[in-house]
Amino acid sequence: MAKAHENTSENAQKSQEQLQKEVNSLKELLRDAYVEIHNLKERLRKYENPGDGYSKRWTMVTKLVFLVTKAGKPLRSVEIIPLLKDRQPEIIKKQDSLEKYISAFLNTAMKHGRLIPYKLKGARGNFYCLPEWMGEDGELRLEMKEQIF
Repeated sequence: MAKAHENTSENAQKSQEQLQKEVNSLKELLRDAYVEIHNLKERLRKYENPGDGYSKRWTMVTKLVFLVTKAGKPLRSVEIIPLLKDRQPEIIKKQDSLEKYISAFLNTAMKHGRLIPYKLKGARGNFYCLPEWMGEDGELRLEMKEQIF
């Protein structure tokens, strides 16, 4: 009878130790989850409010030039539009045809020399480049051409 009591008490102690290990393991998982949630919230905050100097008060031409500069490579209008939508989702509600709206400002930027169009054979539309990406001969520099592909 004494032996049965010892086995029960040993089993209870082992069971309690096992439960404590599980609790510690769960606490560690919870800490890891909390850290990951915190990191994801920080990344989301930076994504939603990038601190890169973008201002909604700028003219549309300046915004377009900024987006091309930030991308660091020539962009087509179909690549610029989603970038602009991410920065200013309310613009979708204001305009019936965002493509036509952006096209007018891209033409203004080209007229004033803030963006330079580059036509790549076989590609539909123009790639919009910064003037400093153009060579002496008026051709897009090789390192920028490589960025397109």
